[in-house]
Amino acid sequence: MTGYHSRRQPAARLFLALCLCLAACAPLIGPYSPSAYKNATGLKAETLALMDKATTPYPDNEGKVEVLMVEIDKAYEYVHGIPSNNLSARQWAILKKSDGDLLGRFFARWRSEGTLKPVYINEFKEIISDAFDEIICLEANKKAANQCLK
Repeated sequence: MTGYHSRRQPAARLFLALCLCLAACAPLIGPYSPSAYKNATGLKAETLALMDKATTPYPDNEGKVEVLMVEIDKAYEYVHGIPSNNLSARQWAILKKSDGDLLGRFFARWRSEGTLKPVYINEFKEIISDAFDEIICLEANKKAANQCLK
């Protein structure tokens, strides 16, 4: 290859290398957001309170579950829209995944069984609480490094 293509190839490589260098300099996580922190703490409390109602029939609470999941979707969309905030967005995505092991599994089981036993609810509340704590801790650490482990 001679001529135009051979002269263009080093320029393309230089451009690619420059793009990679700039991407490497980008922050790994988005900035602290008081709104994201408030969403996470508020939705944790609302979620755990709704989970307590799983001893009552699911159809009586279906509307509340739907409203909660819309609020969780909004919190996900908010953090997803913050530049360089992929880690936070992934945490929310895992939490809210309808066929996942967290809220998806809990609400699907409640829906299929009608009601749940307090032992199951309490065990799952610990798992969900821990998932929210991870989201909250990540957001808090964007502001100032803190140890969030229990």
